[in-house]
Amino acid sequence: MSNLNEVINNLSSDDVKVRKEAVESLVGTSDEEAIEPLIRATTDVNAQVRFKAAEILGSMGDVAVDKLIDEFKNAEGKDKRFLAFALKETEDKKVIPYFVESTEDDDFGVRKVAVRALGELQAENELDSIAKCLEDEDWGVRLAAIQALGDLANDDAINLIKDARKAESDKDFKKSCNKAIKKAEKRQKAKESGETVVKVIPMSTIKEMEKTNLQKAIKEYERYVEAKQPKDAPYKRLCVLYRKSNDYDNEVRVMETAIEVFADNDKKRAYFEKRLAKLQ
Repeated sequence: MSNLNEVINNLSSDDVKVRKEAVESLVGTSDEEAIEPLIRATTDVNAQVRFKAAEILGSMGDVAVDKLIDEFKNAEGKDKRFLAFALKETEDKKVIPYFVESTEDDDFGVRKVAVRALGELQAENELDSIAKCLEDEDWGVRLAAIQALGDLANDDAINLIKDARKAESDKDFKKSCNKAIKKAEKRQKAKESGETVVKVIPMSTIKEMEKTNLQKAIKEYERYVEAKQPKDAPYKRLCVLYRKSNDYDNEVRVMETAIEVFADNDKKRAYFEKRLAKLQ
């Protein structure tokens, strides 16, 4: 990364190209000095700068969440939308009360992100707040509520989706309800069988993400490890990425998990055993 002070100054440049380059250079940062400048960048006139700033703040997680909350409480309208997105991406459950309140925000975009976040954060105690969004005047908010209920994947949530499907005449909305029910029932069965339910995105998507947001890519690969998915590619990519950043402890952790996961697959297990032996 370039000199941090120079990058921060460039975020205020009159030249949008300079601002874009500045925000891109902050991808993967965990430096607290970058938090407030990035928060200001979420109000940039350029949509790409706003979104990238919000994405970086979300990837920073615990480091940025408190300042994001403070700013979020005082923000309004479109400016609040990108802060909402950043808060959702932190995946910190302390933001749940703020999203509950925001399901009644004046801005439809904020309401949409808020209710979606309640599902992703597994806010099972906030079912009433999610359900209210099924009556929202905005189609996108109602759809986000359906998706959130699908994420919760319990009997009450599934019944709410079914009721909404019955009451709605729009075919696309009904299709979304069917998709959410199918996802919820699959997750429900997994929970009942004791499986770890973790939302993962396609490997090809994460590989592309490495080019633009390495920190986020690592986070997404780690979901495969958390779920102990029987695919060796995520474990291999993490080993490579952790080696490049000299993160010995995490590399070893991933290899040990892989050896456990592939205990019955001699070929896949041998790759990680050999790699681990070289480190010891």
